[in-house]
Amino acid sequence: MTRKIALLALVPALALGLSACGSSGTDTAQSSTASPMSSMDMPSSSSTSAAAPSSSSSSTTTEDEAVITIADFAYEVPASVAPGSTITIKNGDSQAHTVTSKDGGFDVKIDPNGTATMKAPDKPGSYTFICTFHANMTGTLVVK
Repeated sequence: MTRKIALLALVPALALGLSACGSSGTDTAQSSTASPMSSMDMPSSSSTSAAAPSSSSSSTTTEDEAVITIADFAYEVPASVAPGSTITIKNGDSQAHTVTSKDGGFDVKIDPNGTATMKAPDKPGSYTFICTFHANMTGTLVVK
């Protein structure tokens, strides 16, 4: 019985010891706390190098891929998209929806809690769209 208790006490100590491997901290509680803090401190101390790639990659993503989100039977549409860019449509509702342009330029069905993609029109302009299943759902896609 004493042997089982000793083994049970040893397991958490081994787990903490292994988690501290490679850490410069002497106290395991400090090393597990210091690791997330170090990663939080690092970007702020080198904010110019960390912020620059983040900014450029997000602007590239905005130009190359836009997202239309459907939630609570409403569209959230980006301010504008580039002509011919890929648009991801994420349906957060438990019912199917469509993104159907009134002029026939695009018509995409998105399953409940599903995702679909479409290509933005090549011609700049404003494209009004609806959900063919729910007439009260409307939106406008601005291509420029």
